[in-house]
Amino acid sequence: MKRFTLYLLMGFTIVLMSACSQDTTTNEESKEESNEKSVSNVTVKIPDDIFDSNKKNENISEDEMKASIKQYMDYSDVIDKEMETIVYKYEDITESDREKLHKLTDEWEKNDANFNDFISNNNIPDDYKEPSKTIYEFVSSIRETLTQFEEEIDGMIENGSLTDVSNFASEHFTKANGRQQLKIEKFLDEKNIKTTYFDE
Repeated sequence: MKRFTLYLLMGFTIVLMSACSQDTTTNEESKEESNEKSVSNVTVKIPDDIFDSNKKNENISEDEMKASIKQYMDYSDVIDKEMETIVYKYEDITESDREKLHKLTDEWEKNDANFNDFISNNNIPDDYKEPSKTIYEFVSSIRETLTQFEEEIDGMIENGSLTDVSNFASEHFTKANGRQQLKIEKFLDEKNIKTTYFDE
């Protein structure tokens, strides 16, 4: 399944299922307490290879660009998959899960900011300039979409209902859509950059 389609489906799932979960019962509350206990010992799997570079105004070689793109996208993929496991179980989400989501979101945001600084503040090969920007916009839009889901989950838990999510998909999927994904995948293939980001 294409990555952008996955998040669109997640959004619809959250909206539809939340409509069915407005009436909570004592049994459901007991179930939530039980789930809190069962997942509280699950650790957040965050790798230590976040993209980071202190370089500024330097000439970046093609080999370094390839390695940088791979590291940036691979790290994003790991964080993304960890977040997905929590978002998919949103009906049974716990305070521990919410804390994990916040931590994962923070890590992904740092990864995005570091990569954007790197491609903006250095002299990268001409044929990498536009594709690198497209990759950054695609990946950061996916993160913003998951952040939106996280906020919706928080709102649902605190207020018992979701806020209006009808417009966020069109906003985020302008930069993260099937056309952009195909463009990125073509570029990665041409440059022989192997990343797990688009693995199904």
